[in-house]
Amino acid sequence: MNNKVTRTIMLGNGYLTYELTYKNVKNINLRIKPDGTVHVSANPYVSPEVIERFVASKEEFILNALKKYSDKTYEKPVQRFKDNELYDVITDTCRKVYPHFEKCGVKFPEIKLRKMKSCWGNCRALKGVLTFSTNLVYAPIECIEYVVLHEFTHFLQANHSPRFYAELEKVCPDWKEKKKLLMKIRI
Repeated sequence: MNNKVTRTIMLGNGYLTYELTYKNVKNINLRIKPDGTVHVSANPYVSPEVIERFVASKEEFILNALKKYSDKTYEKPVQRFKDNELYDVITDTCRKVYPHFEKCGVKFPEIKLRKMKSCWGNCRALKGVLTFSTNLVYAPIECIEYVVLHEFTHFLQANHSPRFYAELEKVCPDWKEKKKLLMKIRI
């Protein structure tokens, strides 16, 4: 079975074309990218009719999102580092913030980079691994520091509970501003 197919359905006063990707997911997922493309992912066992009904049920959300994106113009982000420099920048930032976390009993983690579409980083605390998005080449250094601190904080609090944000606030009091700045970067 081909994993990706293009589908078109009647939506609003016109037609909507979307890319359907079959993969091992529990739910039907819908994403709208800033360029206006609509992506749906679903388990291969879900029938095309069910997927089509799901997309149709999201009509208002889809049309609002498409309008929002069409009202804005996004500039291509500026690459701030060479791809091969990013690992060093992140590792240096990790070394810089590590002393605080070392006092809390955190061992220095393995640092990895990989292409990520939906997040800037993740923490696998039990394995001692921090993984960062290669898209951070587009982020200013203060945003990279925020992402590093955010992921390190997961060694202390696994989820995004109020306790997590209280810990993050201790090491990065202006994290909200840095997060807003990061969210403006469109990849």
